[in-house]
Amino acid sequence: MDAMLAAFLVAIPSIVGALLLLVIGWIVAGIVGGLVTRLLRKVGLDTLAAKAGITAFLQRARMKLDAAGLVGGIITWYVRLIFVIMAANAVGITAVSSVLNQIIAFIPNLLVALLILGAFAWLAGVVRNLVTGATESAGVQNSGALATLAYATVLGFGIVAAASQIGVAATLINILFTGVVAAVALAFALAFGLGGREEAAKALRDWRGQASSAMERVDTAPAPARGDGKPDSLIEERMRRDQLSRQS
Repeated sequence: MDAMLAAFLVAIPSIVGALLLLVIGWIVAGIVGGLVTRLLRKVGLDTLAAKAGITAFLQRARMKLDAAGLVGGIITWYVRLIFVIMAANAVGITAVSSVLNQIIAFIPNLLVALLILGAFAWLAGVVRNLVTGATESAGVQNSGALATLAYATVLGFGIVAAASQIGVAATLINILFTGVVAAVALAFALAFGLGGREEAAKALRDWRGQASSAMERVDTAPAPARGDGKPDSLIEERMRRDQLSRQS
């Protein structure tokens, strides 16, 4: 009993130090996360996320945070985990600190993956708008479907890059990417074939009409004569000789 009490008394300074670290870390993490959130909002991250469709995705996921708040929250918990590891080491709980070290090593990759996904989402939105404008100006049917396919293709590249950043197995990524590309190519071919069939037939009819009109003009056009009254072709010269020979 005395030995247990003595061990507890010896551990009291470490326990108090660990508690102080947790309190200080909680406060510091909140301050750092708030500063990061305000900074990202000032630089326009929320506007960029709204244009890229990330804000709508967060709303569909029933998350009350915007893009800046999400990044700030991740930073907040990153700092808190650092202080939790320090507190665990202070009281000698090495197993907890080992697990938390792995989580901390994963968080930077998660942030980079989110940035990659956000950049590709923005690029996918730009490509979708370009495809929509180009197909509508060309009068192509199913322009919305083609724009959606272009958006999904670019976003698929972003998902693959983000998954690779967080360490998802390369074999799984290759299988998924191959399947996505094949599906998108098939859907694009079907959409183009169904939507562009009438336009192709119309273009062929126009070309056929133009060719027929040109042939009619060539057939009905009179043969030009020279200024000296002589025929312009060998055929006309031969016809003239035949006529003279019959008259003689």
